[in-house]
Amino acid sequence: MAVCGFNKRLNKHVTNIGTTLLTSQIETNLKTYLDWGLLGVGSFSNVDIPTSGAFGGTFDKLRLVDDPSYADGQVWESARKDWIWETGVYYDTQPTIISGVNINGSFYGTGDATYGHHYNYPLGRVVFDSAIPVNSNVQLEYSYRNVQTYIADQAPWWDEIQYGSYRVDDSTLYDVGSGNWQILSNNRVQLPAVVLEATSRRSFRPYELGTVSNFVYTDVLFHILSESRWWRNQLVDVISLEKDRTIWLYDNNQVASVTGYPLDHRGMRVSNPLMYPYLVDNYRYKMARFFNMAVTEMESPNSRLHRATVRATFEIVMA
Repeated sequence: MAVCGFNKRLNKHVTNIGTTLLTSQIETNLKTYLDWGLLGVGSFSNVDIPTSGAFGGTFDKLRLVDDPSYADGQVWESARKDWIWETGVYYDTQPTIISGVNINGSFYGTGDATYGHHYNYPLGRVVFDSAIPVNSNVQLEYSYRNVQTYIADQAPWWDEIQYGSYRVDDSTLYDVGSGNWQILSNNRVQLPAVVLEATSRRSFRPYELGTVSNFVYTDVLFHILSESRWWRNQLVDVISLEKDRTIWLYDNNQVASVTGYPLDHRGMRVSNPLMYPYLVDNYRYKMARFFNMAVTEMESPNSRLHRATVRATFEIVMA
């Protein structure tokens, strides 16, 4: 019989306290899985110059950002954040990959020394190395996600909801320091959105005789928020109908060890970023099954906010 001693590890799955373990592996994988899967069913919008809004205004014109971390004229952003960096999605139309920015009618490619800049894809920003005149006309061709996904513990501010982010005809869009866009983009959640939350509910069941392997059952909540019943209903169906789907998870620790993440510390797309299918095929962790899908809450507290929660149990074998 094995005897525990002070010279022994806590358990065979933990070699270092800094290693990403099961709960965080599940959350990160599910965000990547949802982001990639939604692109595969066309849940994105391409913005050309010009691209008008349904009620007027334009999506390609960027707004000046009053960010205390930068000089005035250095940061410009689009009405919708969460730009798409992925390529090769399984859909007939491909997202637009950013190749440069237009300033006062002239195009400057990525890496152009005249107006050096980088892009922050999650926040939907162009950040210039040096400030440009605040009255400049800055335009961009890009693609944004129609559905934004978040991991709850990485976004404690996720209840800072911005309504009307598609209304580029809003007169406050280009106001600096006031209006609907006054909250910085890293503190805004635009709708529709899905917030992932791994819960404390976990159970175990022996896998086979003669081993210490177990089926591990972990519950995850998918909080759905939208401005319309249609989007709320769509996302409830998309997620809950994943019942009995089996997927491979990729190992965050292996990906980190080879510096395989697609965005750098600035939110900028790295050269030749690794797509989700490549991560799953080359850095496999465990197989997981969507199990016991249930819609546990579905309500419309007011005409502008429609929400639901889908609970899922994930079955993983830990050998």
